[in-house]
Amino acid sequence: MRIGSVLLALLVLAGCGQVRASDPDAAAQAPMPEAMRQARAARFDPGVLRLRLVGAQPGWPGPRLPVAPPPRRIDCTHARCVALTFDDGPGENTGRLLDILAAHHARATFFLLGQMVTKETQGFVRRMVAEGHEVGNHSWDHASLTGLSGEALARELERTQAVVRQVAGVRMRLMRPPYGATDHKVEEATRREGLSQIMWALDTLDWRDRNAGIVAGRCGAAKPGDIVLMHDIHPTTVEAVPRLLDELDRKGYTYVTVSELLGSPVPGKQYFNR
Repeated sequence: MRIGSVLLALLVLAGCGQVRASDPDAAAQAPMPEAMRQARAARFDPGVLRLRLVGAQPGWPGPRLPVAPPPRRIDCTHARCVALTFDDGPGENTGRLLDILAAHHARATFFLLGQMVTKETQGFVRRMVAEGHEVGNHSWDHASLTGLSGEALARELERTQAVVRQVAGVRMRLMRPPYGATDHKVEEATRREGLSQIMWALDTLDWRDRNAGIVAGRCGAAKPGDIVLMHDIHPTTVEAVPRLLDELDRKGYTYVTVSELLGSPVPGKQYFNR
């Protein structure tokens, strides 16, 4: 008798549970758990949604990929634009350089060596993207591309494209041939890879003269529309950046990425300035 009463009570409770679950009025009146409420609110937050989608990379083991800020509208036909570019990184000085550029609200373009993108430096690449800088391909290991076979040349570009895509989630559209060495073979390879060849109008020679004052002085001679060549692997170059930014500020310059300067550069084509 007692066992039968217990079974009957369990059946009644189960039935009530089913009624409550299927009753829309009762469901609406039931308090929503806090975790569920926050999840629903986040679902309609564009910023949270964007971060979630970007981070949901199959097989991605590390931090979520960065989201670049919206494109800027800068008319370099009227503004005094200059594109500061830095080669051969990322390296141990890159973080300090990014701090200086951030404090000055200046954007730049970084031409990266694939072999330099390591566990220790990949955070700098993500930060470049997140802070609105542009990243470009500078080959895998700084080989002179004109002396390579077609297969080796393609590998230099493709490996660097792949590692930057993996750590930062972006496909690079620009490249700078090491030593500025290019020919028809390099032109064809970059065209196939969808990369424009970016040279320079002003070489600060910071690789030769490791003197911050000299480097800043040379950069201060930039003209509107110039692409300026520097290297963030040299501490003296990073030391020169605050001075050269102050000098270019006095001349009313706007610091833009190469793509902002050029508009829509054509794959394979060489560019020295605007």
